[in-house]
Amino acid sequence: MMNTKLNPLITWDDSWAVGIDDIDDDHKKLVKLIQKLFGALISAQGAVYVKTAFFELIDYTKYHFQREEEIYAENNYDKLDKHKELHQNFIRQVLDMGRNIMEQGETEAVSDELFEFLKGWLINHIINEDLKFKTFLAQR
Repeated sequence: MMNTKLNPLITWDDSWAVGIDDIDDDHKKLVKLIQKLFGALISAQGAVYVKTAFFELIDYTKYHFQREEEIYAENNYDKLDKHKELHQNFIRQVLDMGRNIMEQGETEAVSDELFEFLKGWLINHIINEDLKFKTFLAQR
């Protein structure tokens, strides 16, 4: 097994902070899990390792979404229903992509597509959606 250190292709940016430690810590962990999954994909560590990294990411994402939704509900966030819908759509899309990897085998094109999707979704979701909650809290 090669032990080459991967350059992180997605790194946490403090401008993404919502200002609630639990949410920000979850987001930082999601960044690390995406890096881990991509590392598993590009280093050809085998299907079992890729599958483990993939499901670790899915499980933690579900946990994070539930926690985030509870925090939003406690604060009577007016966009909670829309936010939940975005979360459900994301889980569905990632599971579909994961199914493709398991069925077709992991290829460079599939790996790149999955990574770009995860990276783009995480960054866009935090910037476009989660930071709306920060603004909502600040206006209260």
